[in-house]
Order: sequence, then structure tokens, then C-alpha cells
Amino acid sequence: MMRYSTRKKQLILISLALFTFLLIPVSASLGWYKASLLDILRSLFMPDNSQLSTVIWDLRLRRVLAAIVIGAILGGSGAAIQASMRNPLASPFTFGLSSAASLGVAVALLALHGGTVQRFQIHVYNPFIVSFFAFIFSLIQVFIILLLAYKAGLSAGALVLSSIAISFAYQAILYLLQYLYLNEILVSTVIFWTFGDLGRIAWPELCLVAFSSLIIVFPYFIYRSLDYDLILGGDELAKSSGIRPERVRLETTIVAAFGTALATSFVGVIGFICLIAPHAARLLVGGGHRYLMPTSMIMGSLILTLSDTIGRVIIAPTIIPVGIMTSLVGVPLLVYLLVRGGKHGYRG
Repeated sequence: MMRYSTRKKQLILISLALFTFLLIPVSASLGWYKASLLDILRSLFMPDNSQLSTVIWDLRLRRVLAAIVIGAILGGSGAAIQASMRNPLASPFTFGLSSAASLGVAVALLALHGGTVQRFQIHVYNPFIVSFFAFIFSLIQVFIILLLAYKAGLSAGALVLSSIAISFAYQAILYLLQYLYLNEILVSTVIFWTFGDLGRIAWPELCLVAFSSLIIVFPYFIYRSLDYDLILGGDELAKSSGIRPERVRLETTIVAAFGTALATSFVGVIGFICLIAPHAARLLVGGGHRYLMPTSMIMGSLILTLSDTIGRVIIAPTIIPVGIMTSLVGVPLLVYLLVRGGKHGYRG
């Protein structure tokens, strides 16, 4: 088993944060519209009405900042759920929160006629109603998970498998709605949403997601870091230390559902980040959540930003939605992390 000193953890955390910060202008400079790093810095600190400033501020910078915020939400949510459930396979994605939120988005869009679709673009009339529906459906999935965990007494592995099965049920309901009731435009709207695309979110929605995360999601996960360490030692240890594991699990799942619903309702379904980021962070800084939690958030931001950047430049000018890129990048990366972790004595 690898050992991690406090100084090494701090150095890794600071290095990752610095690298992510430096990645902002680099990512903004890449794309079909050519711009140097000097042009990017000039547009960031001295914006004007030029075409370059418009491209940087209205298109690329918004995408990069959205990747950082949403990646941090997903990475932190994955680490928190894995710890509170004591299950390395647990995440908002495997627990079906993303599927539930996407079904809520679809219901809001279709039943309330909340949006229209154009080529490679979707416009939502009232994104806040869509977010509300996404959160409600995610909350329903939270209560289903807790019911299975405490009333049915399912084990950790059975809980993940049952959650995956329920997520397939959400997809089946969505497909049934598409088949029976939806026209071509509405079906296209839902399909575009399931791709996951950071280009959809506008500045007001991005500010809402960032503000909500800074005052609710991130502080809660950081505040519970020590509690997560105690819960990993067993419920009896946590209770003897004055922690109520059932309450922590409920709160953690609700906060994770809130963050996942916000991300899904504005940018669509983005998978693997909430599963990969905590495992990658754990291999870098070990298992203590004092450093694991912020590292998981930064790793989520880093992976999502890199995935979106690759999707923008690999076959430019066509942009591959980031939800597709995270799956393409996530599968081999997850396998690599598991293989490397096994060689160092890490089993999740």
C-alpha cells in the first residue's frame, strides 16, 4: 500500500490547482478560430467589441469555466457518495441520479414545451423550471436508493446493481415517451440533451450553478470530510465518535442530487467524471478526505476541461459533445486506474 505524507498531499493538491488554472487560457486559445495565448490574455483583461473578444468571452471562456465548475461538482459528489455508502462503485452516475435528472429534464421540456432545437443548438425558454424538474426526479431516485438500502436491506454491491437497473427503467420510460407521444423536433431535443454539451449553458445559468455550488455543494462536502473518514471505518466507529451515519448518507445523497440535477439540467448528461475523478484522486493523495475531497473536485474539473478541449479541436470545426468525449476518454482511463491501483495494492 502506498504511503502519502501530508507535505506530498499538499504539493499535489497545489500543483493540480495551479495546472487547472493555467489550463483556462490554454483551452480558450484552442479551436477553429485561431488565437494566441497573448490574444487570450489581452481579451480577458482588456475586453473590447472585437470579434476575438466575442469568441473568447461568449463561447470559449464560458465553456471552460462551466467545465471547471461542473467537473468539480461531479468529482466531489462522486467522492462523497463513495465514502458515505462505503462503495467504490457508487456515484451519481451509477446510482441513476443522472438518468433520473435527464428524465426530469425531458418531462419539463416536453410537457411544458420548454425549449426548441436547431442544428447543434438547443434553446430553453425557462431553464430554471427545467432545473426544478431535474432536481425533483433526482430526489425521487434518492428516496428509492435509501428505501432499498434501509428497508430492503440490500448490500452495497446489490444497491449499485439495483440502481443501475432503475436507471435503465428511466431510459425505457424516456424511450416510450419518444415512441408514443413525441414528434421529430421534441425527440431531437431530448437526444441533444443526452449528449451533454457545455456550449448550452449561458452566463446567467453558469452563475447560478457556480453560486449554488459555492454556498451549498462544495462547503458541505468539505465540512463532512472527517465524517466520511469515520464512516469508512464502519458505522459503529462513526456512532462512537458522535456521527449519525444514516443522516450523513441522506444529506450527502440529497446534496449530490442537487448538484447533479443542476449540472444535468443545463448541460445534459455527463458520465464517468463522478466515477473516475475520485479514483484518480485517491491514487494521488490516498484515502483521507481532508485532501481527497478537494483533489477529487480538481480532478473532475481537469478531466472535464481536457475532454471538452479535445472534443472542440479533434475534428474542428465540428464540436464533439463533451458527454460523448468523457465516455470515450473515461472507459480506458478507468481501466488504467484500476490496473495501476491493483499493482500498488489499491482495490477501490
